[in-house]
Amino acid sequence: MQVDFASRIPLWPRYDPADERALQDVLHSRLWWRGNGTRGDDFEAAFAKMLGVAHVRLVSHGTAALELALAALGVGPEDEVIVPACTFIATASAVLRLGAWPIPVDVEPKTLNIDVALIEPAIGPRTRCVVPVHMAGQAADMPAIMAIAGRHGLSVVEDAAHAHGARAFGSALGAIGDASIFSFQSGKLMTCGEGGAIATSRADIAAQTFPLHSCGRPKGDTEYRHLMATTNMRLTELQVALLVGQLRRLPGDMALRDRNAPIFEARLRDAGLEPLDTRAHVERHGRYMTLAWFDPAAFGGADAATLSASLRQMGVPAFRCFPPVHHTEMFAPAALASLVGRNGRAPDYAGMATPVAERAAREAIWFAHPLLLGDEALLTDVADAVATLRVPLHPARQVAHHATMPA
Repeated sequence: MQVDFASRIPLWPRYDPADERALQDVLHSRLWWRGNGTRGDDFEAAFAKMLGVAHVRLVSHGTAALELALAALGVGPEDEVIVPACTFIATASAVLRLGAWPIPVDVEPKTLNIDVALIEPAIGPRTRCVVPVHMAGQAADMPAIMAIAGRHGLSVVEDAAHAHGARAFGSALGAIGDASIFSFQSGKLMTCGEGGAIATSRADIAAQTFPLHSCGRPKGDTEYRHLMATTNMRLTELQVALLVGQLRRLPGDMALRDRNAPIFEARLRDAGLEPLDTRAHVERHGRYMTLAWFDPAAFGGADAATLSASLRQMGVPAFRCFPPVHHTEMFAPAALASLVGRNGRAPDYAGMATPVAERAAREAIWFAHPLLLGDEALLTDVADAVATLRVPLHPARQVAHHATMPA
């Protein structure tokens, strides 16, 4: 199948003349540093208003935002933090960086969000926090998670890196937990190349985030006071100038994705894939990814890495689902041994069974959100490209394959 996808998929990131003028304004002002500019403060206020929270703190990247949120909540050495097994590694690595241990919990097959029924059994005496991820932009079951956290005296940090503008349960995602984080990395729904934010309505968390993200210095300090040992996570005014345009375009981009997503999902079903469900509590899906299951037996035995690589060779931005966090090299015995002196005794990661996350790594792929900014013909042709890869296994091999499939 020969289709020129490269010239038809809308380019990302998007910008317009107003973004160019904004960058020039910052350039000419020479106020490039967050410490002497005002654009960062203005954007934080605008983003907080959109979310319906009291405070937003911009930082250098989404992983830094996770570290900052957890540190502001007092997570530290030998603590445990519950995370979904299926997520980008930053959700777990931020915990390790603070000297704590991430505890991966399996996910729901229909949404790949953390399985709420498995959270309570994972809580132990060292548990301090739960970090649900709004996978692909769909809301995790926040009321249930908040209720569990309340019963056990735990904090909740929403990982909303996929969920800019999304809503559920009468709130913006990112406004429900004790704090939340967002990413503005290059592929995200809002981007300035690299960047992130922490959002919260708790004044105590907000107060902690300023010195924690700025070399330990209180706001307005000119006497080189350093209240704590920390690092520099500040964003630049040039990056903030780009975020202003991203926030301005977000409603229009979301409307276009909302219109195209059902079309694309229907075409993918026709091609042999099964997109994730959208739960009834979702009022506005972020649609960062279009995630879909497939049966390897229908695609010649290909796993997710192979199938997505074949699609990328055709010019389709498709990728395998994340591996379970504790199956990455970061959790290999030698890597864990190097952390034990600081983090205390390591959990038994090798014994943690997360069958849904493990299956998703083999049998789920995702498509990048710029596809949903295209037209119906593009979405149809992408699904047709998927269909061309369907090559059923030889019957004898198919029987053997199904014998090894997880229930």
